[in-house]
This record gives sequence, structure tokens and C-alpha cells, in this order.
Amino acid sequence: MTIYDAIHTAILAHENQIRKLDLDIYVAHPLEVGMILAKYGMSDEVICAGILHDTVEDTDMTLDMIEAKFGKLVRTYVGFCSENDKSLTWHERKVQYLAQIQEAPLDVLFIVCVDKLTNIMSIFRNLDVLGDDLWDRFNAGFEAQKWYYSEILERLHPISYHPLYKQLNHYVSLVFYK
Repeated sequence: MTIYDAIHTAILAHENQIRKLDLDIYVAHPLEVGMILAKYGMSDEVICAGILHDTVEDTDMTLDMIEAKFGKLVRTYVGFCSENDKSLTWHERKVQYLAQIQEAPLDVLFIVCVDKLTNIMSIFRNLDVLGDDLWDRFNAGFEAQKWYYSEILERLHPISYHPLYKQLNHYVSLVFYK
């Protein structure tokens, strides 16, 4: 298992996917997550899981495939970062995800924090261009997203001392409480 392997796997898994918000190539997001985790000195397993965090949720990859290539720890981390039941409503999926990360180890909290940080930074960048129409690109509007990000911050409280949490909190404030 190497970070290169995770990058290669993510690029292939997310091939031809685009982001809802800015219509950018999707793989830029998980690669950015991995880069930020690396910048803050996280382990190779955390970086790999950060790069792969959306593969099970958004592609045909399975947790078994992740484990076969990257080991049990990366599988566990990616599992904590994945929404498992697409048949649920947006709100039900988020409630389930919030309960899931409540039980997650600290390393997973950092992956979640950086994932949400890069998402909220993208929202912030695009607010100037799209205005309130931005929220139409999501499965849930402003108030639901505000609730979700507030709940994420609550679940991430064990790492509230860390600069990544502080950045996330800052952007959540800029987007939802300005």
C-alpha cells in the first residue's frame, strides 16, 4: 500500500465523475483531502483513506476491495467515512452518518474534518458566483446543510483544539452565520 496506489485507485474509480457544485472533475476533491492530511503530518493510512474516502460511497468499489489493496485499517477508516444506504432520504443518511462518526477513532475524525472543510471551502468560493442558487445544486437546501454542518462540528469536538477544526468552524460561520 502506498499513497501513489491510493491516488491511482481514486483517479480510476472516480473517472468521468464531476462535482455537483462547480462541475469540476470529482477526483480533485479526494486528492485535495489527501494533500491536506499529508500537510498536517497524518500517517500514510490516514492519507490513503482520505484519498479513498468517497470510493465506496460513490463508485463500484467495495470495502473488501479496499482491504485487499490497502489493508484492514484503511478499510475501517473508509467504512467510517461512507454513507451505507442510498435508499434512505438525505436526512436519514446524514443522521446515520453522524451516529457512525460519533463512534469513530480520532484518525477518522481528521478525515471527516478535512472532507467537510474542502466541501465548505468549495461552497464558500462558489457563493459569490452562484448566490443562493448554489443550494439548488444539492439534495438539501441551506437550512438542512446548516443543520448538518453544525452537527458535524459537534461530532468533531474531540479535535476542536486542532487548526483543521478551527478552519472548518471558520468556514461554517462564514457560509451559514454571516
